[in-house]
Amino acid sequence: MLDIVRMGLERRDRIAAIWVAAFEHDPLMGWIFPGEPARLESLRRWWGFTLDHLLPGSELHGTRTDGCVAYWQPPRGDEALPMAQDAGAEFVTMMNELLGELAPSRMEALGRMHQARPSDPHWYLAVLGTSPEQQSKGLGGRVLAPMLERCDRIGLPAYLESSNPANVGFYRRHGFEPSGRFTLGGQVLITPMIREPIPPRA
Repeated sequence: MLDIVRMGLERRDRIAAIWVAAFEHDPLMGWIFPGEPARLESLRRWWGFTLDHLLPGSELHGTRTDGCVAYWQPPRGDEALPMAQDAGAEFVTMMNELLGELAPSRMEALGRMHQARPSDPHWYLAVLGTSPEQQSKGLGGRVLAPMLERCDRIGLPAYLESSNPANVGFYRRHGFEPSGRFTLGGQVLITPMIREPIPPRA
């Protein structure tokens, strides 16, 4: 039986490597970082930054074999989730270094995605990434299961944004439904999806 475990930052570099490989050809990442020769290094810095600045109460779930990792952010209601001031400055510096004059438009787009999030409390699936050699083995669904079961138990929705139309069907099979669509940069289709909790059977 495949074990799904809570992961800690002692696996930071391995988690980042999984996400780099998983999102190398993702439409959103390709738009944010259009320079293909430099994209892998940009993604390494991007995911390293993400892991170094996890929001309080966040959880990383993955397989013991390190093939698939999900990053969940905790319910915050309608409260804003700004980065700490030093982290925000570090993020802006990183984006300027990686993207130059493209940085403002990319950061504005990311802000638009944040503004689209529901105001009601929910668990937010910020990242789900599976290494290419482990894809199509059912790992993603198994990694999602513990949090989706918790959402059902406590009566909270789960939310995500799909940046790849090919993944919408996968998420629908796990109870998520589109709650709208919008386009970033005139070319990247973003599909917000929400999964309402399933009440326990009587």
